[in-house]
Amino acid sequence: MKPIYTIVILFLVALSAESFAQTAPRTEFTVQLSKNALDVKVGTTSELNVTILRSKTYTKSKAKLGYSTRLPEGISISFEPAEGMFETSVATISVAETAKAGQYLLILNAELNNKVKGSTLKLNVTEGKGNTVVSVNE
Repeated sequence: MKPIYTIVILFLVALSAESFAQTAPRTEFTVQLSKNALDVKVGTTSELNVTILRSKTYTKSKAKLGYSTRLPEGISISFEPAEGMFETSVATISVAETAKAGQYLLILNAELNNKVKGSTLKLNVTEGKGNTVVSVNE
């Protein structure tokens, strides 16, 4: 019986944590990323969602997305949409062939009413192309 109670309690805690994560803040706003970590191979791109959770005060505020870290050479980020009235935007992270493999911490942020808040993304750039074709000679 004890393991069943433990499982039920863990389920309820996980459920309440998930619902808390999607609740709008009481004041101001928060920026949430669909992934906290992202693996991208050199020469490829990857996408993630950037969601702005707004309090009532910020529901009619236009947002402007960006980043507050210096991007490593060969890495670029674009947002669609980047500005306007939206809840979710798609961030596209492009890693050029010239980028160096490694782990990078990037801060993606949103500006509303001259206030900036962000979330951290752990970017892991790995060697090799995403769709490399290997030929074997007989």
